Amino acid sequence: MRMGRVLALVAGALVLCIAGLGLAVYFTRDEDNLQADNLLAENFTKAVTLAPQNDGKVELPALARFEWDRVLLVQPGTSRAAISQRLGHEWTGIDTVDGGDLLLFVKDGKVVRFADYRGSNTFEGFERPFDEIAREDATFAVRDRVVRPTG
Repeated sequence: MRMGRVLALVAGALVLCIAGLGLAVYFTRDEDNLQADNLLAENFTKAVTLAPQNDGKVELPALARFEWDRVLLVQPGTSRAAISQRLGHEWTGIDTVDGGDLLLFVKDGKVVRFADYRGSNTFEGFERPFDEIAREDATFAVRDRVVRPTG
């Protein structure tokens, strides 16, 4: 009988701890913050790195196979306020670790995903600090460690 009470108390304490953790997560979350798409960031970086071996081109629509109509290329170091002003609404994306160029994928005026370039190549020939590129034009040429627009 005594062992049953102890087990019931332990089970009750465990339920309370799990419920407390659940509530802590629920009340401290921020649904408005976008996270970087790490897989897309890694795939884009890899495609840029391997481009000289594969005809020198990176076709962004082939890597980003979700709904988007334009991509906004953002220069590293651009302020959150400047990005918000350019988008026309508050930019709530989480800062990325590597601090490379950002690619904000936009559909109907709203950012649906974003990724960052994590390699050491440079981006040239783009308008800075922002360049807006339509999906059908989002193919980049890579040569001598420099990424350029193809159009």
